[in-house]
Amino acid sequence: MKVEIRDNVLAIVAVAALGVSLIGCKPAQPTEKRAKPASRVVVAAAEETRMEELLLTTGDVRAMNTVMLQATVEGPISFCPWREGDRVESAGEKLIEISRPLYRQELAAAEASLAVAQAKLEDLEAGARPEEIAQAKEIVRHLEGCAEFAKVDLERIRKLVESETLAAEMEEKARVDYIKCHSEFKAAQEKLAMLEAGATKTELAVLRAAVAKERANRDLAQEKINECLIKAPFAGIVTEVFVRPGDLATPRLSLLKMIDESSLVIRSGLPENSAINLKKGTAATITLDAYPRQTFKAVVERIHPRVETSSRTRIVEFKIKDKVDLIPRMFARVSVQGRVIEGAVRVPSKAIVATPRGDMVVYVAEQGKAIRKKVIIGLEQNEYVQIVEGVKPGDMVVVEGNLNLKDGQAINADQTSAEPRSNKEDNES
Repeated sequence: MKVEIRDNVLAIVAVAALGVSLIGCKPAQPTEKRAKPASRVVVAAAEETRMEELLLTTGDVRAMNTVMLQATVEGPISFCPWREGDRVESAGEKLIEISRPLYRQELAAAEASLAVAQAKLEDLEAGARPEEIAQAKEIVRHLEGCAEFAKVDLERIRKLVESETLAAEMEEKARVDYIKCHSEFKAAQEKLAMLEAGATKTELAVLRAAVAKERANRDLAQEKINECLIKAPFAGIVTEVFVRPGDLATPRLSLLKMIDESSLVIRSGLPENSAINLKKGTAATITLDAYPRQTFKAVVERIHPRVETSSRTRIVEFKIKDKVDLIPRMFARVSVQGRVIEGAVRVPSKAIVATPRGDMVVYVAEQGKAIRKKVIIGLEQNEYVQIVEGVKPGDMVVVEGNLNLKDGQAINADQTSAEPRSNKEDNES
């Protein structure tokens, strides 16, 4: 009975508590949605202007005309007064000499043989001397008289033999004498004719060939001497010396290295998409670490017709126009003008925002809202960026406060007071 009364009391208390709670609570009233406050941003107008691409790169001084002189014969070095840094004044100047006395003896013998052959040819080409012809004529006259006398004597003896006054063998002896005299006479006549006619083509050809052979032998001996004498291929500066007098030279031994100062250039690499617009003669500016706070004028001297596969760059050579002492391997910084675009639309680089997807966007202020627009960028010049697509001249782009903006978000815009600057001012900044 007590249990039932306790349960009823608890139930009454619970009902009473529930009623009190219901009386104290009011029905929930719907709340009004509050508008997000406008973001304060700074905007700037997109400008249409002329933009110049400024390409910056580094390089070093290179000598394009470098030579390593090597020996081709064996022998002791007899002449080598050079040291690193010495200047060679002209091409053909004597640099190094290798001593080979045997070659000089061979040259002397070849020159003597050539002189003999030339003398013989000259005598043959000149023909017989007048006194030789006169002597030959005198011999012909003498032998002609002997032949006539022998003929007369033969006729006389023949008659005496027919009359049996002389023996028959006397006639035979007279005939032999006549034949001998007549033969000598004919031979003298032929020799005279040869002297008067001069040398034959065959004789001249033989002697001329002999002279040519001796001259070739002389030239061969001279070339051996020339191989012992190392001459400068051009005027320049000696950069390395590998031998001294008394050292033994052997074929292919490195003797001396020199460079041509006029071939010194600044060699550097540029990205292929930038170098493609360069032309020979394009102006450039060079600074050298060896000459701090100095600037030198230069031009594009050569653009190599290939792209380096490892770096995807193209080799460009610059020639300094100002007078300056250059040394190979000097470090240089190069500034050269690239593309020039007339009527380019540019905005401050601060207006560009990169999305997580890698897109480039800007926010344009339109009717109090920030409108996001995807853009394609081009040249970057100092603190400005060219907009190829997505923004037109006069659009007010957000340059400050754009990092957390949302598309269509309300904004309070303040316009910057920066005025467009000239390209010259851009390059100087």
